[in-house]
Amino acid sequence: MLFCTTILTAQKAAVNDSPETKPSRAKKTSPAKTTAPTKNAIKYAPYEGKWFGVEYPEGWTVRPGLKNPTSEADDSVFFIAPDSLAEFYVYCPRYTGKPTDIEIDRAKENQTGQTIEEERGVRVRTVRIWAKDSSYVRVIEDTEAFMARRRLVFAVLFRGNGGRMGAQKYNNAYMYFKQSFRKFSD
Repeated sequence: MLFCTTILTAQKAAVNDSPETKPSRAKKTSPAKTTAPTKNAIKYAPYEGKWFGVEYPEGWTVRPGLKNPTSEADDSVFFIAPDSLAEFYVYCPRYTGKPTDIEIDRAKENQTGQTIEEERGVRVRTVRIWAKDSSYVRVIEDTEAFMARRRLVFAVLFRGNGGRMGAQKYNNAYMYFKQSFRKFSD
């Protein structure tokens, strides 16, 4: 449980990043106080894997991603909105690994920004990706706790008008989705 708290604390800087805008070179200032994302009017359903659980909006399609090679449990899962304007992703293997199912496709995508923050053996890498045809934008938040040999990756893809429509409609749901994550004991 300490690992989850450490990872989620380390990700606070990435929570308020807006995937619909290109990164700024402006110096970071102290973030304003924000309230925790709430469920709003959206109803959520639980997803329970072998290593983790999360809540996702009801009615969304659940698509398994990578399987754990030793247990065949889902290490990653995609959650797709009925209108296809958003796609949420979580990768949390039992220990560590590589989320190869969300790697950048250089033929179709450009990486437009990246930030890396390290604190007390935990590295949070946030990558912003734009489709070359401007049909979507993606943000990947990859957190590794090196000493504990743990990894947690969240990703979101927004479509519609360069990603703005999806972000406008589903950004709060994505914030809640991330906050609902819980890692199960080994």
